[in-house]
Amino acid sequence: MFSKYLLIFVVCLGLLNSSNSSAAVNYATYQTVTKSKKAKAKTAVSAKKSKKSKSKRGSKSKKSKSTTRIVKDSAQLKQELDSKTASLQMISDNQIKTRVADSIRKTSLLNDNNNKEGYYATMFSSQSKSTTIQTLEGTASVFKSLSGWDDGKFYILTNQMPIGTIVRITTPELKSICAKVINSLPDVGGAIQYRLSDAAATILGISNKIFKVSVTY
Repeated sequence: MFSKYLLIFVVCLGLLNSSNSSAAVNYATYQTVTKSKKAKAKTAVSAKKSKKSKSKRGSKSKKSKSTTRIVKDSAQLKQELDSKTASLQMISDNQIKTRVADSIRKTSLLNDNNNKEGYYATMFSSQSKSTTIQTLEGTASVFKSLSGWDDGKFYILTNQMPIGTIVRITTPELKSICAKVINSLPDVGGAIQYRLSDAAATILGISNKIFKVSVTY
């Protein structure tokens, strides 16, 4: 009888030890899982902080680059504006100088009473003595030339006579100059038959862009 109770006690003791061992294993497993979760949570928080820090640094870097770009763009824009202003001022100064120079040349030319028909007047007189004189009426305009202002050499473009011909150009007000045909006239549809150098037009007192003339040769 006693041995029977002893056997029952041993069995119960074994079951109790087995239960305690299982509980210990479960507790150890629980602690391991808990620690793992805490470690993962800390890692996630650290990663978020790292991303935020990088994001802030990136944002600051972008702002810094943007500010630098704006400063550079402003400086470049100011430099371009100053350059354009200087260029426009130079153009304006040159235009003023050109107008003043033209005015001085015109005044000097108009005040010169000697040989007003110009350098080719003597040649025209000699030419007219040896050939038959012809006169054509037509419409003329002006082209710019450096000649004629100081040397009295006036020029004309036309298709009505050969290049090299010396002609006398007369206005309806009976003012005249002698000029040399230096080239043919580009095709302008027949509206204009002659083009005179601007010095010749000044001597003739012409201010219109298109005017009537008589050409004798």
